[in-house]
Amino acid sequence: RHGVALELRGEEILPVVTNALTAPAEVWDGDRGNEGMAMEQGFAASELWTVVWQCVAVVLCAGSNWAALEGDSPGACHPMAEPDWNLLSPQGTLLFLSLALFVFTRESHWCLLQLTPSHGVLMVTLKRLLSPGFLACLAQTEDGDPELVPAMVIKACQLLCFPFALEVDGDTLALVTEAVRDTQIPAQLLQVCSRHLPFSYTELPMSLLCHLVVSDEEVIDQLVREAAASEHIIAFLTSALFSDSVTLRTDLLSLLTHVARACPGHLSFLQRILSGSDVADQPLTRLLGHQHHLIRAKTCNLLGNLLRHSHGFSQALQSQPGLLESLLGCLADPEESVRRAASFAVGNAAYHPCCPAGALRLAVPRLTRLLSDVQARTCCNAASALGNLGQRWAELGQLLLESRALHVLLEVACRDPRDSVREGALAALWALSQHPGTQQVLLSLGAPEKLAALASGNLQLAAGGCPRLPSARHCEKLLRLLAAPHRPPAPLDPGTAAVPHPR
Repeated sequence: RHGVALELRGEEILPVVTNALTAPAEVWDGDRGNEGMAMEQGFAASELWTVVWQCVAVVLCAGSNWAALEGDSPGACHPMAEPDWNLLSPQGTLLFLSLALFVFTRESHWCLLQLTPSHGVLMVTLKRLLSPGFLACLAQTEDGDPELVPAMVIKACQLLCFPFALEVDGDTLALVTEAVRDTQIPAQLLQVCSRHLPFSYTELPMSLLCHLVVSDEEVIDQLVREAAASEHIIAFLTSALFSDSVTLRTDLLSLLTHVARACPGHLSFLQRILSGSDVADQPLTRLLGHQHHLIRAKTCNLLGNLLRHSHGFSQALQSQPGLLESLLGCLADPEESVRRAASFAVGNAAYHPCCPAGALRLAVPRLTRLLSDVQARTCCNAASALGNLGQRWAELGQLLLESRALHVLLEVACRDPRDSVREGALAALWALSQHPGTQQVLLSLGAPEKLAALASGNLQLAAGGCPRLPSARHCEKLLRLLAAPHRPPAPLDPGTAAVPHPR
């Protein structure tokens, strides 16, 4: 009241304020009779919580919407104006964010609801705290503390990470993600990481971005637009792929995978990051050989998604023979997550005609072995990949027959206890049976009898009230194909196991 200045250190004020915020506030309710009554209300649901955020927003010049408080005119504080550090110092701002984190922890439900409107004071303030302009002002303060900017970014990101760290219902999570997207915070985070943070502090912002792109594909478009227009961001993303942090690398690979999965139009952006300047030192080839299995698995998954859409990236397999060789090596990786992702990627690579058939020959025996993998998803991927290899029948058909791929697929289709694996094997058999000689091989292996027994078992399950298994349809299709009149078998090279089935 009399203008007395007080200086309080964080270790002095935090315990006091924490104690004050721990106890529920008593609010007088005058509607309950003449005497009224006291009722408990959480601090985050109180008007005081909102007023505190509004005051901080005004001091930080978070936007003209909040400048009308305390009698100021709406235009008194330009969103990009420098904060008045005499009203709230940088350390005071960090202290406020620490208190906000405490309140978020204690009363997460109310706090998350206040993050849902993009124009709300919480989101507007967090946007300001993560804006490059504000961080530039912060870096030029008299304190000159190099830890100020990273600390501010980390605190703000921690608040934004709350919805992804808790069991939040889908509607609330979607609203928070939409608010973050509409305030352009994802684009700001890329700028912050590329210009204002050392690598050691970019893990949390990149993890937050990874959560956001999984939750909202429109965030992907925002990130791609921002990154494609900035060489700083491209350079940061390229460098981050080879940082010392496994967490940063894996999160970035996950983010790029979601970008690749979302739209084929993002391929040119991805190639700017993933295409090395030296043919002998390609980023993806190096990552496939990384000592950490998570990075190998994430890289295989990224490759698989890059090969889903078009022939644009598959042509890189021609110009980079080491890339395909490294990918095929991952089929025999000791880590099951790597084998699963590699079998997915090889299956998509096999689909493209420009993929070198000579290199794919190595895939046939490895994929055949993976049909007995302990992971069901790996078995399904391997079966699908073998089916796709059938499209290269002229170059690989003989090898597929000699490697007994049809025999193993038939055994898996009839004996594997997992229906998803049986379905994958039957679909692969159907695809391969369109090529010369394969039907004769299947007939020689007794496929009609084995498949008939499988179909009979499926019918018994259905008669007992069980839902129809997805594999049943593939089984019936293959049975009809094998029961149809056959053309004379195509001549097979000596040494194959196929013989005409007696009729």
